Amino acid sequence: MSKIFFFLTLLLLGGCSCSAYQPPMANVYMPDQHTLVFSGETRTESVKQALALVQNAKSPVTTLIITSTGSNPAGGMMLGEWVYQQQVAVEVREICAGSCANYIFTAASSVKVDQDAVIGFQGGAWQQHWDKPWYRFLVPGFDEHKCLSVTEWREREIAFFERIGVREEITLMGQIKPFAQQRSGKSWWSYRAADFSKFGLRQVHVTDNYDRQSKVDILEFAPGQLESYLATNTLLSNVAH
Repeated sequence: MSKIFFFLTLLLLGGCSCSAYQPPMANVYMPDQHTLVFSGETRTESVKQALALVQNAKSPVTTLIITSTGSNPAGGMMLGEWVYQQQVAVEVREICAGSCANYIFTAASSVKVDQDAVIGFQGGAWQQHWDKPWYRFLVPGFDEHKCLSVTEWREREIAFFERIGVREEITLMGQIKPFAQQRSGKSWWSYRAADFSKFGLRQVHVTDNYDRQSKVDILEFAPGQLESYLATNTLLSNVAH
């Protein structure tokens, strides 16, 4: 596995650190020579630890087993870049939400979503309501995206989704009309299994009850509605709605 790839990835995507509160490090280990387990938030230091394990592995790592509610988008994109570049298969245990859903789930060559596991989206770099109250920036750890400016985050996110060939709108649909009214106040939204491929995702394998789960709001589209919307709306027009 190329040391140059790892070096550039860590430099380009891991170039932020925060002196304020940081979440606990993720639990990262390899149960066998081809599998990486990542359980915890996408803190950049945790992702670097995971990539170091992979780099030192004697055999190629082909599967990532992940449980994460996301958090740091820089860490999510860093791990997602590795998943995409190395064509790693992802298995979701329990939950993959926030930056995990945005940047790791979407980047996989194939995904297996375990029984009762949750895929949850809640916005991305182009999410609405970025005009935050001034006091949010005075409390350490209150703003989980403080490592990246909004401008820098948007630039990185655009480039990331262009590379992996997935529509960036997957991070937004639960916040824009006419779909936002389907949400019932849950922390995350998701999509029916058949709709993931319409955003450009590759093989996503879910259990039979995935579309009926109650932990997230599952957005529903009339036949042809999602395809038509993506064909006639750009990212910026989605943000404006």
